[in-house]
Amino acid sequence: MIRSFISRHKETLLITLLGLLIMAALNIMMLQWQPDLFTSTRYGAWSQFWNHGEFSGFDTYTYIVVSSFRPVYVLSRHPLLAMMMWPMYEVNDMLRSELHINCAIYVVAVLWTLLATCSWVLMYRIVRKVIRMSWRASLLLTIFFFSLSHVMIITFFPDHMGVTLPLILLAIYLAGRAVRGQRTMPLWQSLPLAFLATGVTTTNIVKVGLADFFTRIGKQPFARVCLHFLFYLIPLALLYGAYSYQLDTTQKAEQELKQNIIDKKSAKNESFARKHKAEEAKMAEIRKHQIFDNPIVTNTEYHIDRIPSLVENIFGEGLLLHEDYPLKDANREGHRPVLVRYNHWWYYAVEATIVSLFLLGLWYGRRERLMCMTLSMFLCDMLLHVGLNFASSDVYIMTAHWAFILPISYAYLLKKAPLPLRLSALVLMFALTIFLWWHNLSLVAYHIFA
Repeated sequence: MIRSFISRHKETLLITLLGLLIMAALNIMMLQWQPDLFTSTRYGAWSQFWNHGEFSGFDTYTYIVVSSFRPVYVLSRHPLLAMMMWPMYEVNDMLRSELHINCAIYVVAVLWTLLATCSWVLMYRIVRKVIRMSWRASLLLTIFFFSLSHVMIITFFPDHMGVTLPLILLAIYLAGRAVRGQRTMPLWQSLPLAFLATGVTTTNIVKVGLADFFTRIGKQPFARVCLHFLFYLIPLALLYGAYSYQLDTTQKAEQELKQNIIDKKSAKNESFARKHKAEEAKMAEIRKHQIFDNPIVTNTEYHIDRIPSLVENIFGEGLLLHEDYPLKDANREGHRPVLVRYNHWWYYAVEATIVSLFLLGLWYGRRERLMCMTLSMFLCDMLLHVGLNFASSDVYIMTAHWAFILPISYAYLLKKAPLPLRLSALVLMFALTIFLWWHNLSLVAYHIFA
């Protein structure tokens, strides 16, 4: 029986094993980043990870939660994330009592290896089973996807996008299989996915809803499609209940703890008190210049130019790390400018090649429902990040929310373009994959081992 199972699923098992080895290696590399400091029990989790955990614009909240279960995530944007990390905190607490070190980085590394491997397998299966490419092309496009700088990073750095990515890819995969089978996405798939994905990041409900929508539009009357989405009130109601409960319990306790710390430090240190008041005044001034400001969508500064942001951050830093200020955080004063230019023209040539292949793939896949579905998800993110300038100071960290459209569009280019163009594109994709892995991984490794 086991031999028969292995024989039937040999390809999937080999692809999974390859992905597991790559993701495990990346996470082992991450464990070399300040291990003595991060495993010490002498310091508080906030000063231990936040003060010393600069890695691009990503935060170290997950390490803090797993170390001390302080609900530091912004609850309106991540209503279930702290609760999801609670079992990891319990495991770490048990290990700490036995080993007398903080094992948060090891517990998180195991979890992130599994999540990243799931993303790897799902990306492969979208190209292989839904778009129906060869295993060689599917593997190349999967490896290419994880060569993109801020997709690669979330496979080992514990930002919430490492949890979001497999859930969104699962929604795309299930919807793609439903479209291919000329059926709709069943509620038993869409509603739990909407609940979990939205619990990780609130805006994810849009992507799950779009995946569901594209399996129904054209197959059901529009009025029936609209009525179907009333069922989404169920996961939304459950999420609001979880949000309200945490707001009155853990979040209230966290706010009181923060205020007590600020009050004590201010009473002892006049310099700290002045600095804190200056930071509050600065935040109040920033809020005056928002295009759109609510608890879910914040930091929509209108003064950041959109075209340079597209070139240097969205299709620049998000895919290809800059050599200047590598993995520095623009939100930490004086650490990195919002816009950084590449040192050499060929980096822009690489970026232009990536975008050109993307546009060609969109053209050749324009009649495919999967392509239209992922394009609608991409456009929603561009509306937030370009239209509203949401999180524009470090927009590149959001890359995993939309970059899956690149390998999907490339797959349609390789499938539908004329043979000479297909061969040229294949050579370019192969070269891009090698270059991006070498360039991005070398800068990441330097940051970790320096």
